[in-house]
Amino acid sequence: MAENGSVPVSDGSEQNGVGSGPAAEPQTEPSPRQPRAEREDAFAFSSWLLEGMAGLCEELRHNDLGLPQEFWTHAYAARREGLLACRALIDAALAHCEADAARKNEKPGSQRGRVEID
Repeated sequence: MAENGSVPVSDGSEQNGVGSGPAAEPQTEPSPRQPRAEREDAFAFSSWLLEGMAGLCEELRHNDLGLPQEFWTHAYAARREGLLACRALIDAALAHCEADAARKNEKPGSQRGRVEID
């Protein structure tokens, strides 16, 4: 058995792995590692990252970062203008979709005079 309670690891040779016969040391200790689903209070990186980002956003929302109030007034106005610009793009896209739908619902125009060929 390996020292310090560690689990022996095979290096692929016949003397230290499967198929080495009576000289092989059987592995008797179970692995201390378990899948995350089987461990209570296992670390979840995505949850930790999400919680940290939410905390950072909350802190930035309530902290003026030492910037003057005039900056925040203009930043709010710029944010509002950006949202209004997005609204204008969405309204234009909706109008385009409605125009396409109206064109599809129109009946095709009558053909102008037919030419008969003998």
